[in-house]
Amino acid sequence: MPILRPRHALILGLFACLVGDAAGGAVRNVPGAFDYYVLVLTWVPTYCRAEGGKRKDAQCSGSQRHGFLLHGLWPQFDKGWPQNCPTKKRPWVPEDVIDEMRDIMPSKNLMIHEYRVHGTCSGLDPKQYFAVSRDLYERIEAPARTLEDLDSPEEIERAFLDANPWLEPDMIAVSCRRANLLDVRVCFGRDLFPRPCGANEDQKRLCPLETISVPPARP
Repeated sequence: MPILRPRHALILGLFACLVGDAAGGAVRNVPGAFDYYVLVLTWVPTYCRAEGGKRKDAQCSGSQRHGFLLHGLWPQFDKGWPQNCPTKKRPWVPEDVIDEMRDIMPSKNLMIHEYRVHGTCSGLDPKQYFAVSRDLYERIEAPARTLEDLDSPEEIERAFLDANPWLEPDMIAVSCRRANLLDVRVCFGRDLFPRPCGANEDQKRLCPLETISVPPARP
């Protein structure tokens, strides 16, 4: 179990009014009604080989050396997920929040998209939502070993478990695209402590291949 730093404890306080009976999939698209979170860490080299390169995304420029970056934090039901939850105010992400997140989430468009589609369902405002996202992102230690040497979802998962001994195998999943590592997903409860994933993170669905490649982080 990771040790909670003071900032972690403050962020937990944001959930005092949200933690309770989860929706269990019975209620859809209601802010704050969900069962757990999944933190999605994108392997940037795979993204840049496909749509990122076509879009000339700044994080794919030759001057950048990225491995895992934050794709998003998604409220989930144990089966299925809410999205685009209605809010009283327009789901607008302030510029100062965007600027604070650029080191781990370089795309402004991605941040706006993630809050509109997923963040609105957390019951948190943009500043709170991205503060929680950063907090959980910073709890995860990337494996010290070179991932490019690994060739299966199981080996990648094991590398993360070795680097984060507070995680259990059912709390993490690996997804792939065209036989390349796409992202690593880690599940957290509504209380922000790690918990088993639901059916959405079924490893066989996210990446059914026995062998995959890990595009290099450095050219």
